[in-house]
Amino acid sequence: MNIKKVALFDFDETLIKENSLSYLFKYLLGRKPLFFYLFALFWDLRIYRGQLRSLIKQRLYKKALQGRDVEQVYQAGLVSAEKLSQINEVVQQMYDLHEKGIEVWIITASPQPYIEGIVAQLKWPVARVIGTLLAAEQGKLTGEIGAECQLQEKVRRFNITIEEDALDYCVEASYGNLPVDIPMLNLAQHKFFVENGKLSPFVGN
Repeated sequence: MNIKKVALFDFDETLIKENSLSYLFKYLLGRKPLFFYLFALFWDLRIYRGQLRSLIKQRLYKKALQGRDVEQVYQAGLVSAEKLSQINEVVQQMYDLHEKGIEVWIITASPQPYIEGIVAQLKWPVARVIGTLLAAEQGKLTGEIGAECQLQEKVRRFNITIEEDALDYCVEASYGNLPVDIPMLNLAQHKFFVENGKLSPFVGN
């Protein structure tokens, strides 16, 4: 039986120190400060129901992506890659696992084509990126996103992918943040979390 070993990595605040989305939005929206696009939110009563962070993200996605094509999102990744601060210890783990013949996957809440562009520019040994998918109609992005690839959605997308590949997988190691990546970490034999740029074993469940 052909069993493929894989290692799973979150992206933002796991392989890099910052949240990379701001670079995507700035690339697509231009020089105006991002808060310029958020004034209308202050009239949305959902702000006072604890949804501010989600509303901000949805609005920026809408403004940045609507009418664009996927290639522009990929290009944003190419351009943004060199601006990101890599967490060297975790990136080195990625290379070490690759050298051992373990396939490296990134599973991230960031848009999939954007992270694919970053990975291509940095020439990381990543076999597959699974990320949030972007809705499109007639070849143009609508500004809407699919289910954000986080929490249990990361596990669901991983399972769908291995079913489509029709291969047996063993998740050798996983790397992410706490508590949001615990479902993904629990797929692996060896689990690690990153906090404030520091890598530690995860012994919870």
